[in-house]
Amino acid sequence: MSTSHRQDVEVSGLDSDNAVAAAAPVSVEEPAGLQIESYDLDALTPLQAHYLDTLRQLIVVKNEYQTAPEYEAWMMDAVKRSIYSALRDCIEANIGDVAKGLLHQEHQVN
Repeated sequence: MSTSHRQDVEVSGLDSDNAVAAAAPVSVEEPAGLQIESYDLDALTPLQAHYLDTLRQLIVVKNEYQTAPEYEAWMMDAVKRSIYSALRDCIEANIGDVAKGLLHQEHQVN
């Protein structure tokens, strides 16, 4: 077995004890075709923005892979499970309605 060495890294510039909770909301760029209607994207926390962005990216991967010449059913199943997992993350982060809207919109496009 190999021994791993831990390197301590000093982080500066954090004014708060809880930097994650004090972080300013971020906006999420919207890819073509998927739009969020009637929701204030500036009100998202960084974690919520991350979850929505992950869901959007997985939807794009699914849409592209459906028509790929190297399509395999097991891979599509994995992508669909990943989308479900991202949806569950969004629900836990209290943005489930927005995420479900994205999925509903994606379903109407396809």
